[in-house]
Order: sequence, then structure tokens, then C-alpha cells
Amino acid sequence: MAPPFLHGLSMYPGTLPMRVKSQKDFAAGMLFFGFGVFFAVLAPRYNLGTPSRMGAGFFPLVLGIVLVVLGAAIIGRSLVGIRDTIDALNWRGLSFLLGAICLFGFVLKPLGLVIALLTLVLLGGLANREFGWIEGVALGVFLAVLASGLFVFALKLPLPLWPSF
Repeated sequence: MAPPFLHGLSMYPGTLPMRVKSQKDFAAGMLFFGFGVFFAVLAPRYNLGTPSRMGAGFFPLVLGIVLVVLGAAIIGRSLVGIRDTIDALNWRGLSFLLGAICLFGFVLKPLGLVIALLTLVLLGGLANREFGWIEGVALGVFLAVLASGLFVFALKLPLPLWPSF
């Protein structure tokens, strides 16, 4: 059963409640909106600068504003979209995704970017029950080549490509 606040919202007593048709879109919109407000409120604590000389708070402020607008649009769409409900939480998928991200962070320095990305993609792919190993390896190789070219060669970040035994 869905939470009562998702069934009907009314700001003023005696008015017709808004009916949320898509609980998934409403929840996602609220998440975007909440993160956007968080970033937009905290960003001015840092130097904003100008668009030509951006300070540390400029990007978080712009990101917060974009997230608020995007969240409001998704919430609006949830009121007129196709009716759907939030299913039970997929604990298997959530566990594999969080585990893959954490493992990536732990193995990046000792094993290098290429092996860490392959591990991330393959372990994260297990979150989907229809995961295909061939597609997973192909995606992992593509991302490893792309990330290596961008981060190591173009941006010259000091990331190891391979393990240093």
C-alpha cells in the first residue's frame, strides 16, 4: 500500500486534492527537488564569483537551480502522467549497485582505472536479472578506453591505468 501522502495532496482545506498518478515520477521529482534546494541553499556559503571567473559556490548553485526546475517538472508530470505505483524495493539490485560503487573506490588505486572500471560495470550489471556478460564486457572495455583517454591522457589526472605490482 502506498503512503497516504501520495494518494492526494491538498494545500488548503475545502479544495480539491491533487491526485498523484505516477508515484515513481512523484518520488523522483521530490528527490531532485530536495537535492536542488539543498545545493542552492548551501552554495552561497562559498564564493560565487562571476560567470567569467567562477568561484567555488557557482557550480553548486547552478546545479541546485537546475535540479529544482527539473524536479518541479517531474512532479508536474506525475500529476498528469500514466498511473503507476512504486513496487517493492529491489534489494538485490541496490546491493549490487552500491557494492560495485564502493568496490570501485577501493580498487581504483591498487588495480588501476581499467580493471576498476571493468569490475564496476560487471558487478553493477549483476543488479539486472537480464545481465549479459558479452554486453557487460563490451561496455566495460568501451568505458575503460573512454575514461582512460579523457581522464588520464586528456586531463592528465594522476590515475594509474594498470596495477602496480
